[in-house]
Parts: sequence; structure tokens; C-alpha cells
Amino acid sequence: MSCLGRTARWKALDTVRPRDNLASLIGLPTSPVRRDVSRPAHCSLFSLVDRVAFRWSSRRTASQSIGHDPSMLIPPHIAFRSYTPQSKRKFLNVADCKTAQELLQAATDNLEELPLAAVAAVWSRIPRLLSQRPAGPYDDLANEQTHESHAARCELEVFSIVENTMNSLHSSRPRDLTTIILGMAKTAKCVRGSSGKSRLDMAYHRAFRHFLLDGDSNPKEEIFQDLAEAASDILPRFKSRELSNLAYAYALLGYDPKLESDRTLFQQIAMESLDRLHQFNAQDLSNMVWAFAALDVSDPILFRSVGDVVVGLPDLDAFKPQELSSILWAFATANQSHPALFEKVGNTIAALDDWRAFNPQELSNIVWAYATLNESHAGLFEKVGIAIDSLADLKSFTPQTFSNIVWAYATVGRQNPRLFRKIGDAIEDLDDLRLFTPQAFSNILWAYGKANELHNGLFEKVGSSILARNDLHAFTPQELSNIVWALATAKVKNTALFEKIGDALVIRPDMSTFTPQNLSNTVWAYAKSNESHPGLFKRVGDTIVARDDGNMFTPQNIVNTVWAFATANELRPDVFEKIGDAIVQSKDLNSFTARGLANLAWSYAISNVDAPSLFNRDFIDALLTKQDDFFGKNLCQLHQWHLWQTGEMSKSGLPKVLEERCRRAFINYHVTTSALQEDAVEELISMGLNPQEEVLTGSGYRLDALVIVDGKRLGIEVDGPSHFIGKTVNGGTILKHRQVTAIDKIPIVSIAYWEWNKFGNDSSKKQGYLRSLLGASE
Repeated sequence: MSCLGRTARWKALDTVRPRDNLASLIGLPTSPVRRDVSRPAHCSLFSLVDRVAFRWSSRRTASQSIGHDPSMLIPPHIAFRSYTPQSKRKFLNVADCKTAQELLQAATDNLEELPLAAVAAVWSRIPRLLSQRPAGPYDDLANEQTHESHAARCELEVFSIVENTMNSLHSSRPRDLTTIILGMAKTAKCVRGSSGKSRLDMAYHRAFRHFLLDGDSNPKEEIFQDLAEAASDILPRFKSRELSNLAYAYALLGYDPKLESDRTLFQQIAMESLDRLHQFNAQDLSNMVWAFAALDVSDPILFRSVGDVVVGLPDLDAFKPQELSSILWAFATANQSHPALFEKVGNTIAALDDWRAFNPQELSNIVWAYATLNESHAGLFEKVGIAIDSLADLKSFTPQTFSNIVWAYATVGRQNPRLFRKIGDAIEDLDDLRLFTPQAFSNILWAYGKANELHNGLFEKVGSSILARNDLHAFTPQELSNIVWALATAKVKNTALFEKIGDALVIRPDMSTFTPQNLSNTVWAYAKSNESHPGLFKRVGDTIVARDDGNMFTPQNIVNTVWAFATANELRPDVFEKIGDAIVQSKDLNSFTARGLANLAWSYAISNVDAPSLFNRDFIDALLTKQDDFFGKNLCQLHQWHLWQTGEMSKSGLPKVLEERCRRAFINYHVTTSALQEDAVEELISMGLNPQEEVLTGSGYRLDALVIVDGKRLGIEVDGPSHFIGKTVNGGTILKHRQVTAIDKIPIVSIAYWEWNKFGNDSSKKQGYLRSLLGASE
């Protein structure tokens, strides 16, 4: 669109209310002078006061250029000279305007004579003043008439400055234009979610929202599209700072407009920047990559080039902590790996003796970036840990910084018990955790579980905070999965929290957002923690069976899922059949670990679901390939699978070389005798049943005791808490009872610990209970 075309769009922009109504409300003439098309485009439609002149009175100084904020491009020291009859010249510094009201009134009073450089300074100042509460004469706005009149004046002032700005774009210089765009972007961001302001303040916020944002709080196209086109027209004239500030401004808006050239603005910025990156200073480089990452604009060439420029510098002394942090954050957010860049920055940071220049957010972003791109730098992580541990307290740390730091250390596998303890203590000491997001809770607990750093106070505090919530709708599937996984991994018992999370998952209307890993980790955590929740297992099972993406399950997801269903004794043949078919279709048994193959075989043995297409010669070959990697418990699991195949299914099992090794391991597996077992045996002796203890059966199982009642052999199993999920016998115990009964022909009598314990020291009640189980007479 041409400049004239863009200017013409502004003749019909005023849609707030009829101008005559606005003018009458604030006491202006009801027929304002319309623009004469022969007049310069920068002349305003309105003449609010006598014509005034202006003077730009100061230059940017070296001290004003310090700081990361790119809005310092044009200093806000624009001096106005107001002229009235019989008065002396009066100077008003824009920097002296303490409120948005003062600034906008001064600007509109001088608007017809205001050059674009002055307009740029006004826009640079506006967002700063809007972010504070003014104390103007109309602050209370006690009556509705005063409020209505002020609101109308605000709308008129805002319209005037916006209209004047947009009609002056054709004469803009790169420096002025980028300052205007950045000021508008910051203003739009400031008023986008404004609330809780005074009526005076809100009048300006509403006016700016109306002109800069649409009904959905998105950037208004007729403004920011035209600004982008105006910038595009003169983009080759932009200097490095102007290019980076332009990108920064549109990143704040979250908007990458498509230009008439069929390119987007960011594509054109990248093209103009590539050949000039060596001219960019530290702040320019930082703002540029931050903008592309924040707006999720993919440009690998630009990122690689920026990384190469930084790596090629002799040192990074010119980079401030925020700039280093922003660059690393941007590369990680954009998923752009550059090992040489991360090595150079890591070496620079690790060599620092004084860390006080880095704030918590910067430290957090740095380690988060390394972890996100899987760039582990031992020296850097060690130094950051020392820096945090040396602080007297962590009161300046936010929930996000806590979360990012521990997540990063756990992700890259950097052990630092002192750091985890310090952060855990700091969180535990907080009065409440209301500022923590679900993601922060999830990442923190996951990190402690992953790093094997148990902090009971932290887990209790976070658990109580989650339990105190009315519902868990705000938690994503990943977050809920991470929380229960962390509890299970850290072996933290919190039945109430498991129940609350399980109930929340059962009533979720849609499980399609749950990934295979979410599903498998969730049920694994419940089974691992011996937490019963049949409703949850049913919902997850139904979800798995209904899906067509069985091939999306990784070997680890598959193993965790079938192990969980088997261990929890939630026997769903349809789930095992679905997963078995997925394994067969993948033809990828060799991608399973030795432990995974053993768990898979054991789980199917418990489920008792025949799977001939899975357990065939290919499966045996996979076992033989990894036979040197099987040890202890995994050998025992394979023996139980062999018993299932040969003793229960009448099929071939393990090859001889592996069968003998598995049987030896099973027979010699460490056995302990509990006090509960000893107590039960003593009562059996007192009853005259002469029990045999720790009896080895032909299948290789050991029974706690064996008695003969009425000429019939009965196996006695004293089942303690580890044999149950809640009060349901777990899968491993069910398998033992089933196989001893089927293969050794010895019926099993189970003594549940909670039933035995309720008798206390009453021997007569215990013996009566045993007689009822055994069918023995007195």
C-alpha cells in the first residue's frame, strides 16, 4: 500500500463516538476544522489551542544509552514553546510530564507544529506513564458528568496523537519510526490487560485499547500493518539498533505482519540483518534473537549467523548479564543448537569471580537454556550452584526461577545436593504457595524425583498446596503425570493426593491430549506407590484401546503400561492385546532393554493373555541377544514367564541355557521371614498342625508354610503390605498363588496382614481365624 493510501485510511478512523459529541462534552467548538488535503499530512484535524511551536532541546547522552531497554533510542526531552498573546515563551520538557494526562495534553496542544521526532519522544514516554497511577486533578472524578467529560477528552487526545502519527509516516526517518513503533507496542502491551486502575487512569487505558487493539486484544491491523509497511519501505536505511528494535517491538505485540512483498516483516528484517550482523552490538544481537524466539519465528540461518558472530568475538566483556541470558534463552526457546556459542558463553560465565551482577531470573534462564538444548557445561553449573548456595536467602527468587533451576540440574544430570536442599528449604519456609503455577509444582517435584533428592518438607508442602485447591482443571496431563511420577520415584506416601489426582483424571471429559508417555507414567506411578484407583486404570485402559496410535508407544511406555496394569492386578485383556499387536507390528523387539523384555514377559504372565504372535522365535532371539544383561529379579521374572508358557499354556518356553540360569536365580532369590509370618507359624504349631516352613516346591516357588489338613496339602502364604495395592492382592502375588496351585497342585491359603493384625495378642481368635481359612476342625 502506498503512503497516500495509508494516510487516506485515517480519515474515517474515529469510531469512538461522533466528533461533535466529543467536542461538546469537553467544551470545544462542535464543528472542528477538517483537514485540507493540500496541507502537509502531519497537520492535525483539530486545533485545540492557538498554534504553537516546538523545539527539540536535547541530545542523547552517553549516560542515557546505558541499559537494555531499547526505548532509549530517542530521549524523551522534547521541549515545547507555547505561544499566546501577551505572554512570554514558556518551555515544557516532556521528561517533566509526570502523568499521561500532562503528556497528552501538552502533545495535543502543540500537535500541528510537532515534527515526527517529537512525536516519537511522546510515544516513548507514554507506556512509562500509563504503567503508574496518576495524581491529576481529575483523579477522583466524583461525578458522572466530570467522568464523562474527561473520558471524552482522553479519547480525543489519544485519537489526535494516533491520527497525527499515522498521517506522518511518509516523512519518517528510521530512527523516529522505530521509536514510535516501540512506544506503541509497549503502550499496547501496557493497556492490554489493565485493571484495578483509577477512573482517570482507566479512561486513558480504554482509549489506547480502542485505537491500538481489537476486541480480542490483538494488535489492530490498520495501525500495526501500516507501521510495518512504512518500516518496510525504508528498511535498507535502518541501522543495526533500529532493526533490532523493530523486531523487539513486534515481538512484544506477538505479531508478524505479512507485507505487500508477500514476505513477513520478520523475514525482511532477517534478510536486511544478515549482512550487517558484525555491526550489531551486544544489545542489538540480544534483542534480535530474543524477538525471533519470543514470536516463534523460525530462522536457523539468522540464529546460526548470530551465534557465529558471538563466537568470533575475542571476548564477551561487552555483554551484560541480561544480554547473555537473553541470547541463551532465545537459542533454547527457538530450539537452535549452537554448541560453540554455548561453550564460549559457558566458559565466560564459569570464569567470573563475582556473580552479584546476575539476578535470579538471569541465572534461571541460563541453566534452563543449557538443559533445554542438552548442553551440559560442568563449570557453569558448578558456578551457578555455588553462587546460589552462597546467598543469605532466596527471597528474591520467584516460583519460576526455583522451578527452572532445579529442572535444569535434574535434566542435565548435574548432582548438587546442597543446591536442592537450599531451594527445598526456601520453598518449605514460604507462608503459602499460591503464586506457584501448576507447571512450577510439576517441574519442581519432577526435578527432585529425577535427581533422587528427597526433601520431605518440600513434598509435604507442595502436596498440601495441591490438595487445598478446589479442583485440578488448570493442570495439564503432563503436569499431573509428572507429579505422581515424582511421588512414586521419591517413594513419598500421599494417598490423599493420589486419590485427588486420580479422581480429577477420571472426570476429565477428553483424554485425547494425554500422550502415551503421560498415560504410561501415570499408571506406573500408581502401581509403584501401591495406590489403588480402579477408576483411573479403567479410564486409561479405555483410552489406550480406543486409540489408533499404538505405534506411538515407545518400548519404555509399553513396558511401564503393561507392568502397571499387571502389578495393580487391573487385568484388561483388551489392553494387553492392543499393546501386543502394536509390538508385533513394530517388529522392533531389539529396541527393548533386557529389563524391559523381562518386565514385558512377566506382565503378560500375570495377565494370562495368550499372545502367540508376540512370544515366538523372534522374542526368544531377542532374549538370547541380551542374555548377558539379565540379572537377579529379571531372571526370576523370566522363570515365571517360562512356567506360564510350559506349565500353564503347554507351550515351549526358554531355551535350555537360559532356562537353567533363570531357575537357579529364582530358587536362590533372597527370602526374608517377617514377624507376621513367625507369629502365624507359632499359632499353627499351637494348633498341632506341624507346619513345614519355607518349603521349596517343584516349580521353584517357596511357601511360607505347608500344612496337611484332612490329608490334603495346603500352602500357607502370610501376605504383608507389600503384597497389596490398597487392600487388593497385587499381580505378583496373584501369579504365585495361581502357578503354585496349577503347576504344583498345592492350593494356597492367604493370610492378609490387616485381618491378622486386628486380633492383636488374642491367640484364640487367631486360631479360630486360621481354622476358618483351612477348613480345620478343633
